[in-house]
Amino acid sequence: RMAAVCAQYPDKIALISERETFTFREYDNRANRYARWALSLGLKKGEAVALMMPNRPEYLAIWLGVARAGGVTALINTNQTGAALAHSLSIVTPKAVIVAAELMDQYRSALPHLAERAPLYVHGDDVSDGVRLNALIESFRPEPLGTDDRVALTIEDRCLFIYTSGTTGMPKAANINHYRVSAMALGFSSVMNVGPSDRMYDCLPMYHSNGGILATCGVLIRGGAVIIREKFSAREFWSDVVRYRATLFFYIGELCRFLLQSPVSPDERNHRI
Repeated sequence: RMAAVCAQYPDKIALISERETFTFREYDNRANRYARWALSLGLKKGEAVALMMPNRPEYLAIWLGVARAGGVTALINTNQTGAALAHSLSIVTPKAVIVAAELMDQYRSALPHLAERAPLYVHGDDVSDGVRLNALIESFRPEPLGTDDRVALTIEDRCLFIYTSGTTGMPKAANINHYRVSAMALGFSSVMNVGPSDRMYDCLPMYHSNGGILATCGVLIRGGAVIIREKFSAREFWSDVVRYRATLFFYIGELCRFLLQSPVSPDERNHRI
């Protein structure tokens, strides 16, 4: 479904952030590169790749690409360290682990607790412990997978692992299959009446379903754009939504209370939400 949307809106902006901005074509091409990378690992249908990365457009391209290769991406909580992080990695038996360079210290804290270590791919400049993925990925072709490379998938096949919070013991990996991803995206887009002119401001963690599926796929699936911020900032919220022309904001928890308690911003009445 996402490939069809990308073909329909190839030159339209899809993903926006301070780090990078992708059109639908660039998002699709990037995902195809990751699909070929996953296949080059010998990844088989249903096998996992662990992803530990802050919010950014690249995050979505990675898990979409792994899904196209038939794999499952385990969305690792970027706040985890030590034994909890090691547990989250071990329970999915990943074929590979992708870690953003800025989170390498957290990843290293888990190593003493790991009985086995999957091959490490670092996204960024810190490659002392693994392969630099952001350079490697450029060697793979961006075209759609050919017939020989495509993996036959059903809606029951696994797509993502999203973890529980771990407040009552170690985190558990919930299976989010292709049906659930599609149902969440299409359901949200229908309820919110999302259209191609919409822009979602997403400052929620992308390792959870609200920030990573509903606020992203639920808008992209209709040709809308997603503005991805790494973390919520009450101080910069209104200037962001005005600057990026956001029409939607995914609210959860205490975010609105923080906004109400912040000093009045002149942009509070200039936005399009």
